[in-house]
Amino acid sequence: MKYFLGTFVLVIAVGIAAPASASDLVISRTLIEDPAGNLAIADVARLPGTPVSENMSLDNGSSVFWMRLQVHAPDHGSKAVLFIRPTYLNEVRLYEADAGNPAHWKMRVTGNYYPYRSRERASISLGFQVDISAPVATYYLRVKAQAPSSIDVQAIEPEEADRLDHQRDLLELFFVTSMMFLLGWAIQSYLLDRQRVVAIFALHQAVYTLFGIEVTGYLAPIAPANVPHLLDWLSTIFYLGINFTLALFCRELFKAYNPPTVFTRILNLQVMAFPVLLVAFATGHETFAVYGNAILIRLGLVFFVVVAFSLRSEGSPSRRTLQAFFLAILMTNVVFWSAGRFLNLSLSAAQTLVADGLVIGGLFAWTLHTRARQLQLEAHRAAFELLIVQRQFEAEQELKRKMEIQARTDDLTGVCNRRYLMELAELELARAIRFQRPMTLLAIDIDHFKKINDSWGHGVGDEVLQHVSHLMRETLRDNDIFGRTGGEEFAAILLETDGEEAFEVAQRLCEAVADARIVPYPGAGQIAVSVSIGLSELGKRSISLSQLLDEADRAMYSAKQAGRNRTWVHGWVAR
Repeated sequence: MKYFLGTFVLVIAVGIAAPASASDLVISRTLIEDPAGNLAIADVARLPGTPVSENMSLDNGSSVFWMRLQVHAPDHGSKAVLFIRPTYLNEVRLYEADAGNPAHWKMRVTGNYYPYRSRERASISLGFQVDISAPVATYYLRVKAQAPSSIDVQAIEPEEADRLDHQRDLLELFFVTSMMFLLGWAIQSYLLDRQRVVAIFALHQAVYTLFGIEVTGYLAPIAPANVPHLLDWLSTIFYLGINFTLALFCRELFKAYNPPTVFTRILNLQVMAFPVLLVAFATGHETFAVYGNAILIRLGLVFFVVVAFSLRSEGSPSRRTLQAFFLAILMTNVVFWSAGRFLNLSLSAAQTLVADGLVIGGLFAWTLHTRARQLQLEAHRAAFELLIVQRQFEAEQELKRKMEIQARTDDLTGVCNRRYLMELAELELARAIRFQRPMTLLAIDIDHFKKINDSWGHGVGDEVLQHVSHLMRETLRDNDIFGRTGGEEFAAILLETDGEEAFEVAQRLCEAVADARIVPYPGAGQIAVSVSIGLSELGKRSISLSQLLDEADRAMYSAKQAGRNRTWVHGWVAR
């Protein structure tokens, strides 16, 4: 949608550009009405008729008209083409006097009720090629249309007719390409954002594009010859669908702006008019359906402006932008409606179709694009805010995790602190007593630690605590619980372990520490360290943790009294 405004202006300029003027050979046009449709050519030739202009509206309710054309011979040669628009006229008969027998009339026929391949000219446009041998020739056209229409008849040279056909083909290609661009954008936008209003806009574009292709005659080459009314049926259905999808779209678009309830109900009635008109068409009341739909479209565009100025909530695009859009659409259509009647502006049906479709489609697409961009910005903002909240949550969780670890961990050694160790010990003791499972507690104390502090300083003492705790944690099994209970004292809970096995573990701890040599800093001597361990086995008893600790502490002090660097088992003799 970048540079959309400039492209849109260019599109409209090309769409409504007046065609290069053709050299019209028609001297006069006279209209003869035939409400009953039973006049013969001999009767029509005697009637005076009413002079009319080049473009004439056929909307007074009669289904048959006669047009008398007086045409002068072309400047070069004698061939000319009676060029007839629009292409959706049902039947056009050409009557011309037989040069050999003036009382006899030759008749040819064309129209969208007749197969495309049977036309005189291999062209989407309707028309007849005539040979004007006299300075002035008179022709009669009998025109039949089931729905309100208009007719534009020119007499031009064959080269000029071919040029107008080529220009029409280019205009149709431009129309289809532009409308398909808008349709493709709408489909892509819907697939990205899944907005219902965009889906309805895509539906409206599809219906309008199909209507435009059909009403300009470009479905004629593929229409089956055995169903002559098919193109008329499709044209009417698509025409009714335009107002239906337009009402659906506007109802969905206005919904976000909180319109008054009474206007919402009127919009609902406008939507409900579609099945009513469709039934009228299906039951043979085609004129009522087409006239009714035309009235609804005109009143609807006025009503949409009224609704736009009554919106009570702000949205994207803004209410003011929406009001400007609907005013522009209404004024554009007013120009098209009055172009041939009140303004000195000649627009063909194809040009009106192209310009109107691009004005409405382009402005609505611009509106939706503005809304989509706003939604994307809001989505990005929400995603950014969510990311910030998520990051904050993660930071809080990480801080909480660190605080929980700090609450459970001894700051110096990194093993469990006394409080957390006691919590785990209480849980495991209760489990062991309940299920009669073995469990052993070790009370561990570093020998002569005060001497190390006094000789080497507290910094080296801290390093010794760290080194010893690391050695013991590495020596114990993963499921054993180990922690610092205070100062140079530690404790270990050996799960699923009886006294004999626990004694072997304790001995390995003593050996691991005794074999280690700690060098506090480069060039310093080695520090020999040992530990004394007291062991208390739960056995089959049901005692408290404090009792088990007390037993292990007393056993540990017995180990120190027995010479240190050894294990003492509560209730045993020294080993």
